[in-house]
Amino acid sequence: MPAVNDAVTDHVTPSDPVRLIMNSAVATVDVGCPLLDVVAELVADEIGAVLVTGEHGPLGVLSERDVVTALTTARDLATVQAEDVMSTEVVWADPADSVRAVGILMRDAGVRHIPVGDGREALGVVAMRDVLSVLLTGN
Repeated sequence: MPAVNDAVTDHVTPSDPVRLIMNSAVATVDVGCPLLDVVAELVADEIGAVLVTGEHGPLGVLSERDVVTALTTARDLATVQAEDVMSTEVVWADPADSVRAVGILMRDAGVRHIPVGDGREALGVVAMRDVLSVLLTGN
């Protein structure tokens, strides 16, 4: 799930809905997934975060930052599971939210990846680089 194509974001303005720049392919892992497998998924898909799901839907987000934190606390990545290091305070964006509003939301929450949806189902994911691509075009 690489970043949104720059050719697409060239025509999107900060006031346009975030659904225009979200990546609709949402990478997910099960709550019990070993952290080593999560890292392999991040690398294979060239992404910075995955949505962690359980029996009843999304439970958290696990990002590169969470992996680094696990490394610095000397945890054994072979035994650590997604639920052990994921961020559970998930910030969601509505597909109709403006790109600017989502950028502000990301800044205020201190996150670089936001699922887009209703809190129960992710329709897509927006990364900070997607928002910056729009904001830096000068539209």
